[in-house]
Amino acid sequence: MAACAMDNQNRRDAERSPPPPTDRVLSFYHNVTVLVTGGTGFLGKVLLEKILRTLNVRKVFLAVRSKDGQQPVERLQHLLKDVIFDRLRRELTVEQLLERVEPVEISLAANGLGIDSVTERRLLEETELVFNVLASVKFNENIKQAIDTNVGGTRKVLQLARRMRRLRAVVHVSTLYSNCDRTRIEERIYTDSAVNPSSVLQLSNLLSTEEMDAFQHCLVGALPNTYTFSKKCAESLIQQEFGDLPVGIFRPPIVLSTYREPIAGWTDNLNGPAGLCLWTVQGYVRVIRGNRRKKANLVPVDYCVNALVVAGFDVAERSIRRQCGVAADPPGRQDERVNGGSWESQQLVPVYNYMYAKANLTWGRYMESVSIGFDSWIKQLCWHYSYTIVPSRALFGALSFCCHTVPASVLDFIRQLLGKRPLYRRMVAKTNRFLETMSYFGLREWHIANDNVVRLRTMLTPSEATMLEFDMSTVDWDEYFQAYIPGIRRYFLAEKKLTDFSPSRARKTRPQWARR
Repeated sequence: MAACAMDNQNRRDAERSPPPPTDRVLSFYHNVTVLVTGGTGFLGKVLLEKILRTLNVRKVFLAVRSKDGQQPVERLQHLLKDVIFDRLRRELTVEQLLERVEPVEISLAANGLGIDSVTERRLLEETELVFNVLASVKFNENIKQAIDTNVGGTRKVLQLARRMRRLRAVVHVSTLYSNCDRTRIEERIYTDSAVNPSSVLQLSNLLSTEEMDAFQHCLVGALPNTYTFSKKCAESLIQQEFGDLPVGIFRPPIVLSTYREPIAGWTDNLNGPAGLCLWTVQGYVRVIRGNRRKKANLVPVDYCVNALVVAGFDVAERSIRRQCGVAADPPGRQDERVNGGSWESQQLVPVYNYMYAKANLTWGRYMESVSIGFDSWIKQLCWHYSYTIVPSRALFGALSFCCHTVPASVLDFIRQLLGKRPLYRRMVAKTNRFLETMSYFGLREWHIANDNVVRLRTMLTPSEATMLEFDMSTVDWDEYFQAYIPGIRRYFLAEKKLTDFSPSRARKTRPQWARR
């Protein structure tokens, strides 16, 4: 009798207790068909690997351009042999992966995207989710190319998305610095630019590269380069022309190599701080212009991809709520006044600023932490790894002359005596121009709103959080930097030991900004 009463009590307690949370994000991706553009780039590779390894999607269409004589199928086969897919290839062969990933040949120069009619018909019938990662990320890209790729390419992708019959969400990857001329960056699209994105595209189509270069200073204005300008234009274009679509804008900051997934320390480039850091370690850079106390806005690429994946789910959910007449923004946000109107009426396109203020490193901490992954002997070479960060332009110029230009001149003189062509002065000149370009971000700090990103994290169940963690407070930066420089050496420079920094090898492996 007592046992019976206990069973009844347990049953009543079970009925009153809430059911275990469902994995809504993972369920959303189950058996869907995804189109990924820009999947051969740094962020795109990690996104593709994550989708294939952890999300039970039905299929991935991968937009690929022909390049260097390689057709899209060949590029995809080569891509899937990259070390970033090693963990995935332990479970599936390249042939099995090719059954889940289909290359789609595109051309930004063609009418539309130049996709053949049969493939386009299948894309329009099957695709449910689009990740638009396609972009030119060079800071010094000529303005015509930056506009054609980042603005024109975005328009073409979204025009294709508009015709998709089963479309649930589009996530456009922008940059946190698309509005870096402001000191406070909200999670919204700023339309304060005097230049209309449609007019910019028309101008780029009409004028030559040289003519566009002549107009660059007028178009870019207070923004530091063509990359940030073109990304800002793309955001405005999305709001103006595609606000009726289930589309959201994801703004990552400076993206670094992987933290843990699928392997620690992986990267495939030396762009931005990675190249600067490695060349400081190697002794080629002694003086950096910046402020060591300013926040650096750095995130590991695997965390960035996790946030991007959850944003895709949220964009779809917001679209459903909007169609049903339910406010798409979090409570308390609907009444916020923005430029004289409600947030909901002004901001149909959700924006996600992926940055956490408390977990943000300073530039000084970043530069100091890279030595954590060194072998003990290299830490003893003080001159080999010594640098200073200075905010003054005049002081930077003087120190750079003494520590960069003079040694380069001596080395070039020695090369000439040996009958070799001088190269160090030219390399130093390009390096100094890069340091001056990076100084814009090293001297400034922004107040970044991230309410939407914080809310994304609350959507994850405990089981989902183990697979899709992106809260930066969970990053152990000491652990991260254990694999940072060794990862660059192993995965980008294809070296397994922290040795052999010869000038001849340095020329072949230096960052793009330092090449001749």
